[in-house]
Amino acid sequence: MKKSHKVILSLLLVLLILSYIPWYFSSLVLYPSVKCNKEHHVFCETPKEIGLDFESVTIRTPAGLQLESWYMPAANSKKGIIFVHGHGGSKNEGLRFAPSLHKAGFNLLAISLRRNAGSFASMGYYEPEDVFASIDFLLNEKKLESIGLFGFSMGAATSILTMEKDQRVKAGLFSSGYASAMDVMSQSAKRDFGIPYYPLIPIVQIVLNLRGNMKIETVVPEDKIGNISPRPISIFHCDKDDYVDESHAERLFQAANEPKEKWIPVCSRHEQIWNYNKEESEKRAVSFFKKYL
Repeated sequence: MKKSHKVILSLLLVLLILSYIPWYFSSLVLYPSVKCNKEHHVFCETPKEIGLDFESVTIRTPAGLQLESWYMPAANSKKGIIFVHGHGGSKNEGLRFAPSLHKAGFNLLAISLRRNAGSFASMGYYEPEDVFASIDFLLNEKKLESIGLFGFSMGAATSILTMEKDQRVKAGLFSSGYASAMDVMSQSAKRDFGIPYYPLIPIVQIVLNLRGNMKIETVVPEDKIGNISPRPISIFHCDKDDYVDESHAERLFQAANEPKEKWIPVCSRHEQIWNYNKEESEKRAVSFFKKYL
């Protein structure tokens, strides 16, 4: 084979890598498979599995998405908590905390985010629109008066961005969230796939933005959480989280203003704080929302 042919083939191989990998990785971000894992989520059925009555409700967003969600009413209460699930998760994700919070007197709304309604995930760029619609639902349809957010992973990031913009949210508990979408994606790409930041991650960013019509680099909860004050926030995070490093919790906490709380228990799996520390995590969640809602 001639040297020129080898050069051409090498260039074609490089171009293939620089196009295929960003497309593949952006697809993982935009279109994660939605599934329930009992080892992780524990409860994969309806709230009936945990002994709670519920209504199946449809929340409609301004963009026309229909978010099939669960509403778990509490007698004689005007206080509500919205569970906001993570990337690749579903509305069942908050069920681990539902019995204790419901017993404490809170109406609960476990929402589906847009990926579960036939759209794509955006790591918190578009998902706040889903939460805004859910807040509207609780205030206008259910006539509640005090709303809190309980977000998990991407749902925590989404809840921070929502709460910063929407003064109707009185308190936010953010579990296993990230300080920056691009940071957590580049860290996971290197850890799980051995993909270096340069030159591929900037290309992934471009592809994500083009495919999702967004600016993923602006999803930086770390830059917004400080604006939530004087409304209270709490941060939960495993000390050895295997997907979103604990440093993200430290960054968020440092950027937040008072009143703020932080709990970093011993656990090693992403968004499994309840699984490792059931009684303490429920106690802290109930205490936070009872104090501030």
